[in-house]
Amino acid sequence: MRKGNFVFLMGVMLTAFLVVSPTLVFGEEATVDPWFVEKMSNNEVILEPGTTVYCNKNFSVENMGNDTAEVFILRGSDNYDIDMIPAKGKLSYKLRDRSIFAGEASRGIWVSEARIVNSTLGDARLKIRCK
Repeated sequence: MRKGNFVFLMGVMLTAFLVVSPTLVFGEEATVDPWFVEKMSNNEVILEPGTTVYCNKNFSVENMGNDTAEVFILRGSDNYDIDMIPAKGKLSYKLRDRSIFAGEASRGIWVSEARIVNSTLGDARLKIRCK
């Protein structure tokens, strides 16, 4: 490789590094504003599609819409549920429960709270009750 090509390639790589990772260069911590996390009120919340909430107890999910809704329940890295809830339907969940998707990595490991996500593509609203 010629010296000119090498210098050009190194310049491109350095520029890409500076653009992609400013937190490494300037030493600042990157933070993400959790605008999509809803707050509970009296242990209840309504989730619009794409929003999420945390619950540290057993909980229920009620589909308030007229179409089927999809909910994603995360209780650890590989302990999760993906359920379809029919219109006006309701499902209950236990915080300390193992999903059929759970692998060996999560056996015997319990989290202090579950993350509940309304992953519906439509306009279904989900009522979450943290009991």
